[in-house]
Amino acid sequence: MRNLKLYTLLIASFFMLTLVSCDKDTEDDVSPYVSPNVTLLTAGEWTGRSVFQNGEDQTTVFEESNQFDLSNYTAVFKRDGTYAERYENNTIADGVWEFENNERGIVLNKGTDDEYNVVISKLDEDEFFYIQSGNEFRLAR
Repeated sequence: MRNLKLYTLLIASFFMLTLVSCDKDTEDDVSPYVSPNVTLLTAGEWTGRSVFQNGEDQTTVFEESNQFDLSNYTAVFKRDGTYAERYENNTIADGVWEFENNERGIVLNKGTDDEYNVVISKLDEDEFFYIQSGNEFRLAR
């Protein structure tokens, strides 16, 4: 008789724990999937570092010919699909962005007169390199 009460208590305890732990998930509890590249690209501000062409550092030539100090250039990409490029804290370009070609490229301002594409050559926690018009622009955090 004593064992029967013990078994009844154990079974009742098991069912109570099961019912309490099986709470229905709500939409707010489930976060949508975000690809690793979105996370890397949108994790903070990117600052210009260098320009390479055909594997050679052309930063000085680029800066002198364009009167453009890369260390004063920043870009921010947000998860909502917007971006902003700044030079000396002044906005020089902004709009929308999205990945293309299996996240190997980015199209900016798709469907507008300002649309342009870049090819990603490196994207990690600290560096973002992209190719545009034959130049590889290297940015860092």
